[in-house]
Amino acid sequence: MDKKTDRLIRQFIAAAAKEYTDLKIAYIFGSYARNNEKPDSDIDIALFIENLNDADRLDLQVKLFLIASKFDTRIEPHPIPYQDFFLNNPFAAEIKKTGIEITI
Repeated sequence: MDKKTDRLIRQFIAAAAKEYTDLKIAYIFGSYARNNEKPDSDIDIALFIENLNDADRLDLQVKLFLIASKFDTRIEPHPIPYQDFFLNNPFAAEIKKTGIEITI
């Protein structure tokens, strides 16, 4: 990942954390975390958010896409309930195993 993309990702996460104070942990995962991205690859970012329920998840994802579009249209935010980070959730476990944590 180049420095410009890294900076844009960090700026997006900072903006999301400012807007959503329940954002606790962020990870890059997928091709960017594996360093095998292509020019048209999306940038998958897992956002572990406290007090997130399934009913609000889609609405929040749309709002996060709007924030992301201000930085880079390749950013694809994935809001995930914070408790899934600690539970036996296979998706969260894979993100923790293969992703890159970004400090908030």
